[in-house]
Amino acid sequence: MSKKQNVSNKILTDEKLEKLIEEATIDCYDESECLSGFAVMIEDNLEFPFVAKVIGEEVIVTGVTEEKDRILAECERKDKKYNIDILDIEFTSPVKGSEWVDAYKKWK
Repeated sequence: MSKKQNVSNKILTDEKLEKLIEEATIDCYDESECLSGFAVMIEDNLEFPFVAKVIGEEVIVTGVTEEKDRILAECERKDKKYNIDILDIEFTSPVKGSEWVDAYKKWK
């Protein structure tokens, strides 16, 4: 059984990630619906707001949005708002629900 360190330093097994992927994509007919499933699961389970880093700079992640073929993290820094691919966010401390981002990364 393979184990991987996730974004919040929890040890997740491939089996656990596969179960999350299955939960997010159940009843989906195509990749677009799967992406929407992950966006919903991340929005519902990730504990917002939280501090993260993007290219070494600290940001506040306030939510997620779906755009075309990716999920974007809604970030704030110095009174400006940015939408950054959620896979480019560096978690700086444990965040409840971050395993959903790991499952999305594995699926993607």
